[in-house]
Amino acid sequence: MAELSLTYRWMTPEDGDGLLRLHRRAILLDAVRAYSPAIAHSWAEGLRPEGYAEAAANGEEIEVAQAWGAVVGFCGIRGERIKGLYVDPAFTGRGIASGLMRRALGRLLARGHGAAKVTAALSGVPFYEAFGFQALQTQLHPTRGGCEMKVVEMALELGGEDAPTAGPSQAAWAMTRLRPVSLAS
Repeated sequence: MAELSLTYRWMTPEDGDGLLRLHRRAILLDAVRAYSPAIAHSWAEGLRPEGYAEAAANGEEIEVAQAWGAVVGFCGIRGERIKGLYVDPAFTGRGIASGLMRRALGRLLARGHGAAKVTAALSGVPFYEAFGFQALQTQLHPTRGGCEMKVVEMALELGGEDAPTAGPSQAAWAMTRLRPVSLAS
């Protein structure tokens, strides 16, 4: 396997087509581990290239991971929520999702958020659990195609009383101190 040299950057409107292809591939090829093909297709239905720029215009920060000139993953955050984290299935298992997650959590911590929250697809729950996220509740979520899919609301406490208040040490500290959020939070 060739060494993977990643760069991270903010999404641009020109990334729309590539993000759409990656997003659909991730849903259709990975989601079927936890959902029926009909649910996966319904989830992927209605994605549009311009939807990513629209999300960014509405306050979502979308960071992309790029390798060999192609976008191979992306992660969006808005407020304290992880809005989506997807990696091209051809590049899974190479640390791309973990890198994007660490960067997103570092930004949330640096902004003073006490927790990170995510609505996780069942296929993504093990990934979030590995980062220390705790399942809060399972619910049905409507897909763009009109079906309902089971998802898990999850949260992770980011800080603590001994957390650095500013500077580059915050992200490094956070990676050693991330804790699940209690259901009462």
